[in-house]
Amino acid sequence: MVIINETVRVDLVVFLALFADLATIAVAYDNAHYESRPVEWQLPKIWIISVTLGILLALATWILRGTMFLPSGGFIQNFGNVQEVLFLEISLTENWLIFVTRGGQTLPSMQLVGAIFGVDVLATLFCIFGWLSGPSYETRPHTPSIWIDNNGRTSVVTAVVIWCYSIGVTIVIAIVYFLMNKVSWLDNLGRKKRSRQDTSMENILAHLSKVAIENERDEDKGINRYHLASKATEAEIDE
Repeated sequence: MVIINETVRVDLVVFLALFADLATIAVAYDNAHYESRPVEWQLPKIWIISVTLGILLALATWILRGTMFLPSGGFIQNFGNVQEVLFLEISLTENWLIFVTRGGQTLPSMQLVGAIFGVDVLATLFCIFGWLSGPSYETRPHTPSIWIDNNGRTSVVTAVVIWCYSIGVTIVIAIVYFLMNKVSWLDNLGRKKRSRQDTSMENILAHLSKVAIENERDEDKGINRYHLASKATEAEIDE
């Protein structure tokens, strides 16, 4: 937001990075869907989707900031601080993006939900109590100051409004992400000599490789019986 002579304070940017890292670490304990065989990185597809989602997140922040130039304060109710409101919105949307990009085949783990919820609560407290808010910027155009709290605090009502706005932004991003993954040329971008049918067949073959045929002799009837069973592991074979 340099063009309006305003940026998010460095202190708050540091905490944005810390909060994002805390949420990302919890991904290691998630229940996300996975393929039973190696898959390509599909870096061109990842780049296109990442840039698109990043632009949408930036637009959402710009829309939020733009409403604060209105005499009514836009999304700010009663009183608030520009820096803290932007900090809360950025923190919420960047963390909730994990729920969008992880896919919907499985539910997120409690560790992931708990980590993101804890970070969101901290960000909300930062916003309400005005921690590290600092002095206001003299922006171009001028931001109305009738609703700005000199101590950097933000009303609880404003925090709730920002939460609702962030939920709406996340829903829009989720719809865009879903639609982009339905585009066939983008979904196959970066894959080499492989299709969805190939992936399904390889998954079937991978599961079949774990199955063995066992033979049992029925002495009473004098016949052999064959049935499917899980293939013994190397440890079981050694024993």
